[in-house]
Amino acid sequence: MPLPDPKERRKYARLDLALTVAYRVIGQTGQQPANPADAISQDVSLGGLRLMTPTALPNGTEVELDIHLADDQQPIKATGEIMWQTKLSGTSYETGVLIKGMPAEDRGRFMSFVFDQMSKMVINAH
Repeated sequence: MPLPDPKERRKYARLDLALTVAYRVIGQTGQQPANPADAISQDVSLGGLRLMTPTALPNGTEVELDIHLADDQQPIKATGEIMWQTKLSGTSYETGVLIKGMPAEDRGRFMSFVFDQMSKMVINAH
């Protein structure tokens, strides 16, 4: 197994999971967040997500997230910040989102889900 890249700054392991994530841009001056848009995750970790979004979002944009776990009815609520974005086509953007806040109960559920998915990957790899 290769050694990790010393330039890699991630604190958490990433999982390649396709989850539905609804996001809303948080208004600048107390405005109500816009209607939610749906995105699909590609990388998921406890610290952030890589999403496929339908619109351009400037770096620094704050968003509210509803992360829909595969087997759970109630979405995980979180707030995040757009860290980077790459345009793939006129209606598809690869978007890096840093998770900045999450209620304690949702964080516990999210951590359990991520660790459960990681353990399944380790078991299936052997």
